Amino acid sequence: MAKETKTPTPLSVMLGSGDFLIVKDKKYKVKPIALKDIEEFMSDELSIGSQLFNITNPERRKKVDRWLTGYCLDEKDNPINLETAMNEGWDIVDLKEFMKKLCDISG
Repeated sequence: MAKETKTPTPLSVMLGSGDFLIVKDKKYKVKPIALKDIEEFMSDELSIGSQLFNITNPERRKKVDRWLTGYCLDEKDNPINLETAMNEGWDIVDLKEFMKKLCDISG
């Protein structure tokens, strides 16, 4: 079994200002979920792992777009949506990494 290496939590995460996600040489900021949005996020019941289930279902696809728009910012601090992510070359693994990071830094 491989030995896990523990990395310190970045100060930006501890202060609630977010963490970064690198996709295709672009840096995106992922913000932690606001307390007022936690119940909505949990009730959306999105897949955190495989994004195939989220993207192929039109209702879930809209929910993914809502969380991207609300919690992922480009290098100029502009929110991105699913269409922007696709136009910037994101793949299904990049979307999975966003969802994972969103959950990791939020709780």
